[in-house]
Amino acid sequence: MKIVVVAVFLLLTGCASNIVGYRPTAINPEQARSVIEQVLMEQPSKNRPEQVFFTEEYVGYGNGVISTSKGFASATSLGNGAISVGSSVTSSKAQQTRIYFNSIESVTLYSQRNRWVVLTRNQAGSILNKSLVDTQNKAEKFVDALMYFKEK
Repeated sequence: MKIVVVAVFLLLTGCASNIVGYRPTAINPEQARSVIEQVLMEQPSKNRPEQVFFTEEYVGYGNGVISTSKGFASATSLGNGAISVGSSVTSSKAQQTRIYFNSIESVTLYSQRNRWVVLTRNQAGSILNKSLVDTQNKAEKFVDALMYFKEK
């Protein structure tokens, strides 16, 4: 019984993430944009956006446009010819996420199983973005970059 309890404890603590105490440092605007774009484009393929773009108010990233179509057609022969009728409707929606800089409340750095996780939260505590980063240095620069735009 003790072995089972110890095994469960080790399993749970091995999967846990630890908050890394990091104080953001100054970064210039070009470097901040570059770091944010690099980190977002280096996400695992399932979460990697197709594009990253910046405005004065937000950073946006997304996976292009998703379109769905519905339609029907019908035809009837009429002697040597035919009469046909058809209709179709297509709707499109841009798949984008925006992080508004004035909505950022906190940016927290975590270490988790030899990876680094940066969580960006809004004032209500909801997660705006969760990014996986392969090195601590790059994760810290990502925090610096997000905080630069938050403070701007």
